[in-house]
Amino acid sequence: MIRVLIADDHNVFVEGIESLISGSSESRVVERCYTVQSVMERLQQTEIDVILLDISFPQIEDGLGLCEYITRTYPTVKVIALTMHDDASLIKRVVKKGAKGYLLKNTTKNELLQAIVTVYQERQYFNETITHILLNDGPKARKTMAGVGIKPNLTPRESEVLTLIAQGLTTQQMATQLFVSAKAVEFHRSSLLMKFGVPNTALLIKTAMEMQYID
Repeated sequence: MIRVLIADDHNVFVEGIESLISGSSESRVVERCYTVQSVMERLQQTEIDVILLDISFPQIEDGLGLCEYITRTYPTVKVIALTMHDDASLIKRVVKKGAKGYLLKNTTKNELLQAIVTVYQERQYFNETITHILLNDGPKARKTMAGVGIKPNLTPRESEVLTLIAQGLTTQQMATQLFVSAKAVEFHRSSLLMKFGVPNTALLIKTAMEMQYID
């Protein structure tokens, strides 16, 4: 069972998030904290796996500082930023402070539970909305994303298409091997270009190799 701590200074929101997690067979809320000090105290007293942290806690700089403290002092604890801020520069700062995931407060139950499991399994979680924000943050977005270690979340089919692209297969060859239409393959290719923030297949393969998606 994944032990979750919710850190937010709004009691109603904490209760709402806890209700979303309550029915999960994989995760459970073991602590609720409304101040920075209480988070630090609970970490000393309770085994925690994942923290859902409001970056504005109570101010952005406090939240960022707490995030950095947690990831440095308790390296096994995974932090997911759960906030209303969708600013690309803030997302990058949060990742540099050690957060493994970033969610907006309008997230769905399924997405929240998926994010918790994903970071617990030593992977990052950034949904399409967050990835899109970063990819559209100026001409250096691709380089910046790679620099801060943000990896796109790929669907199983996108991973298959990426592997086949790296092997040099044509669209029709991929379609035949995957038992799908050529149009479907092109759709997944376009999605991969968007998620990696690159304009062509050559850069897609190069970036995917740099991020260790392919050998």
